[in-house]
Amino acid sequence: MSLTHSCTYRVSYGDTDRMDRVYYANYLVICERARTEFLREAGFPYREIEAGGCFFPVRQCHIRYYGYAVYDDLLTCRSFVSRLRHATLAIDTEIYRPPGEKPIVVASVELAAVDHTGKPILIASDLRNAITPYLREASGG
Repeated sequence: MSLTHSCTYRVSYGDTDRMDRVYYANYLVICERARTEFLREAGFPYREIEAGGCFFPVRQCHIRYYGYAVYDDLLTCRSFVSRLRHATLAIDTEIYRPPGEKPIVVASVELAAVDHTGKPILIASDLRNAITPYLREASGG
């Protein structure tokens, strides 16, 4: 059984559009916040990863919408690692709106490990060991 990181996010007025729904692109920002908190909980704040010479630019992302959130909703974000390779990893985040039995958004973001010049590098073994317990097959929605 793999682990799943969970955190919450309160929808701000600035997250919404004229229909009072979270603007579609803002879900990627919410996923980034969830991903940052996931790495922090795993013992690797992103600032420390970068200080160690590793950067994780986004290679690709896929997002599927099943519902929407509105201003002041308290969302639950559940993240896990769906792929872990030598120099890439994918972190999937499912976003739930109360009561939240099914996700309203499922996103997968693939990151590449690179040095400060953009050259691919191996993901450090200590980081790899810390996130391996969160590795599971993608939900696919």
